[in-house]
Amino acid sequence: MAFLAPILLPLLALASVPVIIHLLNRRRFQTVEWAPMKYLKLTIKTNRRRLRIEQLLLLALRTALIVALVLAVARPVLTRAGRLGGWLGGGRGRVSRVLVIDDSLSMGYRAETRTAFDLAKDVAAQLVKAAGPQDSLTVFVTSAPADPLVREAHLDDPAKLLGMLAALQPSDTRSDWAATLKSADDFLSAATFPTREAVIVTDLRRAGWGEGVAALASQWDKAGVSLRVVDVGSRRTDNASLAALDQEDPVALPSQPMAVKAQLRNRLAAPLAGAQATLDFAGNSRPLSVPDVAPGQSLDLPLSVTPQRPGHFPLRLALPPDALPADDARWLGVAVRANVGVTLVDGEPGARPFEGETDFLTVAFTAGTLPWEVTRVTDTDWLAVRPAPADVLVLANVAAVPPAHVAALERLVSAGMGLIVFVGDQVDPQLYNDRLFRDGAGLLPARLDRVVEETVTGLVIEPVGASPLAALTKVSPAALGRIVAKKHVAAEVGKASEQVRVLARWNDAQGHPAVVEKQFGKGRVLLWTVTADRQWSDWPIDPTYVLAVRSAATAVARPDGGAGDLFAGQPIRIELPLGAQASDAKATAPGSSEPQAVRVVQGTETAPAVLTFARTPRAGVYQLAWKDAAGAEQSRPVCVNPDKAESELDPIADGQLAELLTPLRVPIVHYAAGQTLLTREGKEIWRTLVTAVLVMGVVESVFAVWVGRER
Repeated sequence: MAFLAPILLPLLALASVPVIIHLLNRRRFQTVEWAPMKYLKLTIKTNRRRLRIEQLLLLALRTALIVALVLAVARPVLTRAGRLGGWLGGGRGRVSRVLVIDDSLSMGYRAETRTAFDLAKDVAAQLVKAAGPQDSLTVFVTSAPADPLVREAHLDDPAKLLGMLAALQPSDTRSDWAATLKSADDFLSAATFPTREAVIVTDLRRAGWGEGVAALASQWDKAGVSLRVVDVGSRRTDNASLAALDQEDPVALPSQPMAVKAQLRNRLAAPLAGAQATLDFAGNSRPLSVPDVAPGQSLDLPLSVTPQRPGHFPLRLALPPDALPADDARWLGVAVRANVGVTLVDGEPGARPFEGETDFLTVAFTAGTLPWEVTRVTDTDWLAVRPAPADVLVLANVAAVPPAHVAALERLVSAGMGLIVFVGDQVDPQLYNDRLFRDGAGLLPARLDRVVEETVTGLVIEPVGASPLAALTKVSPAALGRIVAKKHVAAEVGKASEQVRVLARWNDAQGHPAVVEKQFGKGRVLLWTVTADRQWSDWPIDPTYVLAVRSAATAVARPDGGAGDLFAGQPIRIELPLGAQASDAKATAPGSSEPQAVRVVQGTETAPAVLTFARTPRAGVYQLAWKDAAGAEQSRPVCVNPDKAESELDPIADGQLAELLTPLRVPIVHYAAGQTLLTREGKEIWRTLVTAVLVMGVVESVFAVWVGRER
């Protein structure tokens, strides 16, 4: 027999109370001789044996009632095996077993004074101590299934493994039980002994449990693999978190304010009021007052920072720590460029100012203080060589693009380069459709139809999210209504999708598209159905033209070659510019001063060099450093964030988990601090004892009245 609450067993001493009272009652009587005593003694002598038996029975009943009550509160369990090793296959011969310890972010949730991961380490230590030396044991944490603490070990002395368990800390990774069980299956498939078992120690949060576990559960059921779960989680779900931190402006430039948006989520029972956040960027730190957030609500918090110089800088926003501090901070990697490079290909150069196709574009990009780097080439010069990479490439009334250039453009745009296409009198629609549209598979977002020679007055901006022309939505409709187009190409856009969107339309009866966008790989393509100069419209001399082309070019410019939005547990992958090489690459994890090796794949003429670092269990800033081809030191910070799914703390019910794992029968034990784990086939009998207490209480009351009757 085992107990779920053995700490209450000392209360069994209360069973001595009825005995003590009985003995004290016997001692308080004094013998007094009086005349009729001899007759009374005769009566007592006759009934003495019966009275003594009745009193002893009543005493035993009262003592048993107290014992049963204490045992019921201590929650006894009947088991076949009398030791903890039953949970690890005791009594079933030599066993190969895998112990899986959940170290995902939610395991850092602190209920009272201890986290779920602290309890998990207690459970793991109990299970390791109970394991027999004749069996084999594999132990791993969910954030590093490929790097187990021990593999197929026979623990004659578990002290070393217990020390490793004590040193473990929760990671910031997301739980993925389908992948974790697959890793456990890989270990069990290569196990030595035919009897195979797996034990999972987790907080049983709903995140991570999905339909993907069902197939493996069915496989284990057929193979005779047993699975057991120890729940160390709290049922509390109170939590405030930072769910997102995003850069609103697509390109960050020196001395230009950059918009950032944070999303706060309040899953506390009370409002999040008076919170003070901290914003760190480029060596500067400042406090921020957070608006009140009602329980169960989210809030978008707009922020702004101004970079002072080019480079890569981590931005960090942190809330005051709560019960789950790991999701109270987020990082954003900001790549600040020295400038935005724009290559303008002029299909119809002019001899005099503002007669060329790209003259107005040049003025639009070079006006003001924004650091644009504009390169102008004629179509003849551009077609004579292979297209070179650029942040943004603009084709203005280019008559034809050879197949070799089309293939090169597709590679460049797919890798991230922005492409803007202006039509014109020299453009052959059929040739463009055959080479650049290709029934929707090419670069063009729409099929070019006939040239419409009808005057249209007015431009209408479509209300689409994250539009490259979003800046024009702040312009009054009257200003856009003054734009006059004498000619435009009717572009046929197929079914709307996430890849193809109409950003603006002409104000005519048919609503012909004026600007159409297409996502092509990592890059974006914009098609303008008018010329870049004044031949087809007066838009180039309107002030909105400067705003339109600059915001469009900024939006589609080549994105930074960094790692992007990474979550803890995902590998860091950095692509260097074409032609760049790297050697002796190292990565330093957050909170560590010990650099680790980074895998380097050298580039070719058509493929960039790639740096890969896979071990990212912690959220924060990873500093990557390497040497370039000239031996100069290069470095870049890479930001890694916790997955917001781990902030969802709703638990999964035992019945739901059992349904997911059907037909595998999975015993679940809900562990509490200080508890001794049960054996494999335990059955609680506290309900039986409570029933016995009630019955004995009734019997004691009736029996006490019967014993105390006058006779």
